[in-house]
Amino acid sequence: MKISWPIYIRDKDGREIYLTEERWKHALKHTGMSDAMLPKVLTTVRTGKRKADQYDPAKFKYMRSFRELPFDFTHLIVVVKFGIMPQHPDKENNFILTAYLVNRKLR
Repeated sequence: MKISWPIYIRDKDGREIYLTEERWKHALKHTGMSDAMLPKVLTTVRTGKRKADQYDPAKFKYMRSFRELPFDFTHLIVVVKFGIMPQHPDKENNFILTAYLVNRKLR
């Protein structure tokens, strides 16, 4: 499947977020991540639970559980950095930094 980079999506609160090919290649370095995970990454941003990063107020983690993840992982985490474009202070620059799998208890 041919992908047109960057990919633009919106989270459940309407914030526009994009994923670049460079950031996707970075995410693929994490255990269990593959190109087949891309739809789940996008779904996580669109519908997942959003939580602020404790160390960087401009970063947020989107988390969602999925069944049938590799290596008995239970959740996908997508880290998004929110900001403003320096050249265009009226334009947001919200992008996916990385994505990775974790094992959390399913409720």
